[in-house]
Amino acid sequence: MTRREQLQEQYEDALFALMMDDVATAEGKKYLEENERLKNDPDAAVPEEISRECLRTIRRQFAKRKASAAGRVTAKVFGRVAMVAGVAAMLFTAVFATSETVRVNTMNLVVKVYEECTDFYVENGQSADTIPEVTTGWLPEGYILEDHSKDDVFAWYLYQKSDNESIKIKYTLSEGLVLSVDTEDAAVEHIEIHGAQAMLITKGDVQQLVWLTTDKSAFIQVLGIEVSRDELIHVAQELRY
Repeated sequence: MTRREQLQEQYEDALFALMMDDVATAEGKKYLEENERLKNDPDAAVPEEISRECLRTIRRQFAKRKASAAGRVTAKVFGRVAMVAGVAAMLFTAVFATSETVRVNTMNLVVKVYEECTDFYVENGQSADTIPEVTTGWLPEGYILEDHSKDDVFAWYLYQKSDNESIKIKYTLSEGLVLSVDTEDAAVEHIEIHGAQAMLITKGDVQQLVWLTTDKSAFIQVLGIEVSRDELIHVAQELRY
């Protein structure tokens, strides 16, 4: 396989990952809405005896988790569904998939790390009436806006230099949504962007920055294909929204 063919294959894989990321965002909203409906439905209430048994099971699982050397149990059975729809389903099936969970109390940000992905959502997030225009203060030489879209939930902008070199910027409202990011076999580091803690994810030729705005109203993603780490960070630092 030639170098160009390899790049084309990686580019197609990355575009597919972007498409699935959009699907995951929509699915997360749907699952959270269903979770709220179940919580407010008297007919969906769980019998007290089942609740007690499930709580005992949860305690046993967490006891095992604390005793493990790794200190982490990945969610392979339920994946991201365990986080969003989980409680109602788990109480009736007595299957509990736990994951590493980090809560940033000052921002109400919940980060759940699974084997194949990392999910983000905000507890008691701030609502926003509209999505602002997102503009770039800086782009690497040769990049131009090729496509963009905007609705009531998120906006995205695609900049390209060539078929194999692109930068995608996404602005997603945080209220009632779960943002799922592919972190399987990826290198992850944390840096500061716009006064917020951002996660930089590197997987092959694809790099992505993800962070929550300081007012907790939206998640921002900056994804680059065949873009250097420093260039991606520079793009993120110069964003205006």
